[in-house]
Amino acid sequence: MNMRAQTVDIDDVKNRLSDLITIASEGGEVIIVQNGKALARLVPAGDASTYQSLPPSRDEFSSEDEPLAWDADGWENVA
Repeated sequence: MNMRAQTVDIDDVKNRLSDLITIASEGGEVIIVQNGKALARLVPAGDASTYQSLPPSRDEFSSEDEPLAWDADGWENVA
């Protein structure tokens, strides 16, 4: 299935996230934009060429030197 990329404003994503994930899982591509600039792209999970062309960088993940504050007070009540 060859689908055209769909561009969605960041403000619309929160209301349509489930639909956008479905579009990507069915072979479509979704580009999330804010003020005309691309912020993120949803692609099919099986699209290995996309993942190989833009592998994650070291800065995308936390390290032992900079752990996330998972044990901070109060976040447990969010959900």
